[in-house]
Amino acid sequence: MEIIFRFLILIFLCGSIESQSQTCCSGGVPVSGNLGMPLSDSKTLQFNLSYDYNNLNTLKSEGTRLDDDSRKRTTHSILFETGYSFSQRLSADVFFSYVRQERLINNNNNEDFTYTQGLGDVVVLLKYLLINGNQDGNNIVVGGGIKLPFGASDKINSNNGLPLNADLQPGSGAYDFIGWGQWSKPARFRPSMSYSSTLIYSYKGKNNSYLGENIYQFGQELSWAVGISDQLFIANQIIQPSLQLRYRNAQADLFNRDELPSTGGEWLFITPGISFWPNPDFSVETNISLPLIASVEGTQVTPTFRWNIGFFYKIQLSKNKNNILSEEKLF
Repeated sequence: MEIIFRFLILIFLCGSIESQSQTCCSGGVPVSGNLGMPLSDSKTLQFNLSYDYNNLNTLKSEGTRLDDDSRKRTTHSILFETGYSFSQRLSADVFFSYVRQERLINNNNNEDFTYTQGLGDVVVLLKYLLINGNQDGNNIVVGGGIKLPFGASDKINSNNGLPLNADLQPGSGAYDFIGWGQWSKPARFRPSMSYSSTLIYSYKGKNNSYLGENIYQFGQELSWAVGISDQLFIANQIIQPSLQLRYRNAQADLFNRDELPSTGGEWLFITPGISFWPNPDFSVETNISLPLIASVEGTQVTPTFRWNIGFFYKIQLSKNKNNILSEEKLF
């Protein structure tokens, strides 16, 4: 009886995915694109507060865009990250989020609107400056961390009283392990310009109590970003334009160790941005992310655009305050 019950749940989920266009790999809290505070001096506190809006109104089957606007998803996220540098080499970051996810399905002029909101999962990241670029300019930082299942993963649909799918929950209900690395270097011909590359791999854990006693596991995720930024001095103020390309690969989700259809895919985004620094310790920054390539498994709604605006602030706790603007801050 238990085997039959689990099989029926799997059939129900698969049917829900095909009819409602799951977005397990395109929506949710934008952790990978926002994780990692910039390099800083010893004994420095850093804070970053941002709002992230993700619009998912593009329906795709594999790599083909479908002429269908009956399914829409939006994600609103308030993101807060804080970091502390114990020394010039060792630092730690903590990432918090509050997320609201909305889904609208229009079927023959009958609208079905569903939303969830709440605190998301928490990420703790420890970083170490492996190579200091004092001689050749190359900085390499490596890190590792864990995502703690702080957010709720068992919210109920208020319209019908049924449990919501995993991709609409604020939390994942699982521990994830994160590998993080970043390289940066100033340009030789222009010291105010810098290049950077960030690689993040997230090993997704298992939620062993999904819909009761079932097991749900989001697909393993790889994110690789390369970027360039510059510092322009205008009227004694610093303007920092930037441009980034980010590749994201997500494997299919697993339900009781079986792959779920219409989950997983590959994306390539371009993200132009700009930061304004009234002083070396505070900045206002914004960027917009647009998909260049979106190739998904099955049929899914994928990001149409993503917009982010944030405020960065740092406090130097040591007496010898060094007012040097950090080389870059990837979005």
